[in-house]
Amino acid sequence: MSDLESGLPQPFLDALRCLREKKDAEARVDAVSDNFAYVWMGTLAKNNGSEPTGGWLRLPLAFPHANPHGLITREALKRAGEGEVADAHHVGHDMCKPVAALGAAHYYSWTWENSPPPRAPEDIMGVVQWYERRIRKG
Repeated sequence: MSDLESGLPQPFLDALRCLREKKDAEARVDAVSDNFAYVWMGTLAKNNGSEPTGGWLRLPLAFPHANPHGLITREALKRAGEGEVADAHHVGHDMCKPVAALGAAHYYSWTWENSPPPRAPEDIMGVVQWYERRIRKG
């Protein structure tokens, strides 16, 4: 457990453990800012096989009792066809700053609106699926 993780609430840590066990053993917390943790997932699927995988999930420290808000990537997400994913895309947004030194440059202000509320740490898997679906939809 990293120093950043040592002070996080237990339900959040349980979600992180679940994420590591079921999806990405290397998932890590790279920053904590304004009640949100920036969780790097190197296996986050993208649309194009030539795109580097990975991105930061912006998760509330109160997860699963609060909703995720946003995805941060190093490079703009590509559509399955042509062009970039433009939905709620903000280049160089302030939300990138906590992980900017690691290459973060693109913020997607996707909210959890109209989705079932997370209720348990294991719901982190549904969050990851939701993000990957949003990437696919562009």
